[in-house]
Amino acid sequence: MVKASKHPNIQLYTYCDIIEAEGITGNYTITIKQNPRYVDPVKCTGCGACMERCPIEIPDEFNRNLGVRKAIYIPFSQAVPKIALIDKDACMNCGLCAKNCQAGAINYEDAERFETINVGAIIVATGWDEFPVLDRGNYQYGTIDNIITQMELERMLSPVGPTGGHIKRVSDKKTPQRIAMIQCVGSRSTKKGENEYCSAVCCNLALKNAQLIMQEIEGAEVIIFYMDMRCWDKANEEYYRRSRAQGVLFVRGIPGEVRQDRDTGDVIITYENTLDGSVQDLSVDMLVLSAGMNPSKGTDEIATVLGMDKSPGGFLREVHQCLNPQNTKSPGIFIAGCAAGPKNIPYSVSTALAAAANAAQIVSAGIFQKELITAVVDEPRCIACHRCEKLCNYDAIKVDNERGIAIVNDLNCKGCGICISSCPAKAISLRYYRDSQLDTQVYGILKSLDANPNDKQPGASESMQHG
Repeated sequence: MVKASKHPNIQLYTYCDIIEAEGITGNYTITIKQNPRYVDPVKCTGCGACMERCPIEIPDEFNRNLGVRKAIYIPFSQAVPKIALIDKDACMNCGLCAKNCQAGAINYEDAERFETINVGAIIVATGWDEFPVLDRGNYQYGTIDNIITQMELERMLSPVGPTGGHIKRVSDKKTPQRIAMIQCVGSRSTKKGENEYCSAVCCNLALKNAQLIMQEIEGAEVIIFYMDMRCWDKANEEYYRRSRAQGVLFVRGIPGEVRQDRDTGDVIITYENTLDGSVQDLSVDMLVLSAGMNPSKGTDEIATVLGMDKSPGGFLREVHQCLNPQNTKSPGIFIAGCAAGPKNIPYSVSTALAAAANAAQIVSAGIFQKELITAVVDEPRCIACHRCEKLCNYDAIKVDNERGIAIVNDLNCKGCGICISSCPAKAISLRYYRDSQLDTQVYGILKSLDANPNDKQPGASESMQHG
């Protein structure tokens, strides 16, 4: 991130929103809203002196609310750029941060600003959000203190996290000895509000954190409840087998009930082991929920701004999952990482490289070339019925209500032919494959056969003339 911030050809717009995008491939106009930081980014040195004097403490979103932050804060220790900002909703306007800032960077009068830039291509990489376990109330998360998610466990295990890399129970800050994990929380479910798809990374994340727990806590027990362990990527099956050999216990079966021991704060899990059919209770110090991946809030917002299609799961839709996984219906807009669906880190990196290569091809060429096998509208025949517009999957054809005709965007048109087959007036044809062209080709073939009777196959002339 630091390297990107210092690269001469990279300009970072942070703490911003894209509110409007117009234009065509190779020439987009983007309107950016710069949200107010109330801190001058040029003057701020990121020293943190302002945070030391701030009297307000609120839950820290980056640390999944396991720690606290001040009303003036730097989002996380490796933030780029390392600039503080003020949370106006939490600030009490005491003025202590301004008094303590030697650089004079505090600006309480800061306001949102707008800027317009021109770009040749767009890459959407909006990431993902954790499945909202709290909203759904899965396994009494939010009711029982010692039930956390894998993301919260990740922050505990981080050396710069709220517990300094040590695992602590939320209720009493004690070190847990027995920890259970439940897989597929919010994923692979047909329940309303949950996701039918597999989130792809949860199994390997649980394996990784299970091993870190056993390294961190001597004699720790880790039990993983699962439907199926889907360790699908390179070397991950071997990693799963190694975890089993090192003592991680795997129980096939998803718990049906979770409750709390009022005296000890332990979590009691009732589950069925589907391999032997037994129903048992298990008491653990801490329960970790492997919550699935949801499309991020930013994914939904950018899809509206750029007019992008979404798949049934809410992620952005690509042209073809196998053949064109980074391309969208607009030739100059590409998607990377989890914006298109759940992915692990190596897969996210590879899709980002592919999207960057596609975008660079457009920008560096200076001109966008395309073979125009696209739809063509016969204007006198068009009745402006809007049927082609409704059926086009690429927003490539729109009806001009003033002129009363359909107009094709050659850049977006993929030549699929849906509009042609749906047109009741037969007003649309495919360039290079018009009916008149095919008729001429057939006529030419028949004429050549009549001119060269020796080339005729037995019965060919009779059948063609009959046709």
